[in-house]
Amino acid sequence: MIKGSLQNTSFLGKIVQLFAVLFFAIILITTLTTLLTDSDLNNINTVKRMQLIQSLILFVGSPLLLAFLWSDKPLIYLQLKTSNKPSIYLLVILTMMAALPFINLITELNRQISLPDSFAPIENWMKATELQLEQITMKMMAVHSITDLIFNLLLVAVLAGLGEEFFFRGILQKIFGEWRNAILAIWMAAFIFSAIHLQFYGFFPRLLLGAFFGYLLFWSGNLGLPILAHTVNNGLAVLFYYLKFNGVKMPDLDTIGTGDTLYLAAISFVVTVFLIYSTRKKLQNLL
Repeated sequence: MIKGSLQNTSFLGKIVQLFAVLFFAIILITTLTTLLTDSDLNNINTVKRMQLIQSLILFVGSPLLLAFLWSDKPLIYLQLKTSNKPSIYLLVILTMMAALPFINLITELNRQISLPDSFAPIENWMKATELQLEQITMKMMAVHSITDLIFNLLLVAVLAGLGEEFFFRGILQKIFGEWRNAILAIWMAAFIFSAIHLQFYGFFPRLLLGAFFGYLLFWSGNLGLPILAHTVNNGLAVLFYYLKFNGVKMPDLDTIGTGDTLYLAAISFVVTVFLIYSTRKKLQNLL
């Protein structure tokens, strides 16, 4: 009787229900964090447990609950029941790999944005927040064992890719699309996706990535594609940092496409556009 009981809710009603579910999710996360961790952000194991709790409850559990309330078929509501040919998945993986230098260039340009002097307090807060998040991320990634690498891949790549796509594309983009047109919904969800990370100096590249994930869902009707793209993007960062941290001589992943390798960003842009075009064309042929 509960499944699909709220499926006729209006857009505003769904927004209210979304905030209500998030409110209780945050209470649950806070409670479990207090009970199961020491809340010490200097303890990296504590940080990982906190992120695990947050990902499971906020980004996986909340969307699943909302889909359960809004549809008789929750997985279909989240667009998880469709499939594509293996070549589509391969194209998505290649696109994410090819896009890295261009995304790095956008990130570098984003970092050069400076606010007027009157906004100095805001800018200082953004820089401090970004630095703190970056330091926490680096501590999380600084591991030596294969076991820790696998755990980081599961936490930062698989679980984050799955949960964030459930929430931002599976729920937000869908309800925005029910309210307005699909393209606006893609960019609204991408904007919130980027803003909620509280990393202003990575806002624009994350916005573009979020939009790409949204278009993948729009073109395919398969949430599995943006989940795959998101997972590959995060997984490459985890893997590269692990290899470099453990003495493997290789370029810094974040600098490829900037500085002396600027030409790689240009190549990356051309190849990425071609791969996105090819992906869209293949998906259209499958419809």
